[in-house]
Amino acid sequence: MKEKDGIGRREFLGKAIPSALALPAVLHGGSKLSLAESGPSPTTDPKKNDRKIKIIAVEEHWATKELSEMAAQSWKARKDLSWRDPKVFSGSIPRLWDFEKSRLPMMDEYGIAMQVLSNGHPTFQQLNDAAIAVPLAQKFNDLQAEIIRKYPDRLAGFANLPTAADPKAAADELERAVTKLGFRGAMIHGHSNWEYLDAQKYWVIWERAAALGAPIYIHPNEPSSDSIKMYGGYTELMGPTWAWVVETATHALRIIVSGVFDAFPKAMLILGHLGESLPYLLGRFDEGYAMSLKGRKLKRLPSDYIKENVLVTTSGLYKPEALICAMNAMGPDRILFAVDYPFADPKASLEVFERTPMSDSHREKIYHLNAERWLRL
Repeated sequence: MKEKDGIGRREFLGKAIPSALALPAVLHGGSKLSLAESGPSPTTDPKKNDRKIKIIAVEEHWATKELSEMAAQSWKARKDLSWRDPKVFSGSIPRLWDFEKSRLPMMDEYGIAMQVLSNGHPTFQQLNDAAIAVPLAQKFNDLQAEIIRKYPDRLAGFANLPTAADPKAAADELERAVTKLGFRGAMIHGHSNWEYLDAQKYWVIWERAAALGAPIYIHPNEPSSDSIKMYGGYTELMGPTWAWVVETATHALRIIVSGVFDAFPKAMLILGHLGESLPYLLGRFDEGYAMSLKGRKLKRLPSDYIKENVLVTTSGLYKPEALICAMNAMGPDRILFAVDYPFADPKASLEVFERTPMSDSHREKIYHLNAERWLRL
């Protein structure tokens, strides 16, 4: 028997099992990809870049010193965010605003043709006062546009939006940034003071993004003080180890289940770090949705939205097995290359990507063709 909303468990299993058995091919000839079928391995020395494939990296952060200081003050105000190892983060922060001595030489060294810039701190998602947040976001976007104009062949950008202060103003700033400044979408650092982008007040941003064809990149943010209690005594599980993954994946699922993509089918969400675990749990999401009480009725299964309204990037470090799984789940057309500069090592990022077995055509898609398509570069 079908449930009142959505599909029933039996119907779900009837659809899901054949789909699971027919994973998309990621090698020429239609075969599924595995590490055992790698074939000839490409060079693992990223400095060689012997094949001269163009590389575009799409989660590459920057900030001004002032913005970094604001972020540092917000971290100090929360005593439960003491997990950060200062020896690790202190070396990365100065590279956020250093283009001449750090960023551009690094790009040249590793053959990265272009970076898509984005704010490196969640500042704009924490400012509630529109009188402060809106002009500050505009100023930051203008400054970012000025930097991009200085290096038009090397840099592009995502807009920074004052979501917490004024969703309508945030949507207007997105439109200005895309149509006037030439930005390719926006990066939003997770929740806006514990409000998520599934809330109706933020749908104006999704509506505008869909109309502009501008993807929204959801970047991790720190969980609430209440959520952090589950990690009590385990600072090792905070941040990128696990807490950020849970926070960002939950945010994305809220957006999906809220019906945002039913209302705005052309809206596109980008998730870093190979999709914050979503590509690996598609069957679990569909099964759980079929079994759950539903406060709203979706037109499709949760996995359909993930495969049709979500793009994922390779930002951060991962294992080749994880990228293979993401390619099988999402398809090679929905994965974009990213480093997560300056917080991830570009050498390690390129090496692990080069070690991942895939066809040359798929490697080229992920390195630059997908970014050129989805971000109109």
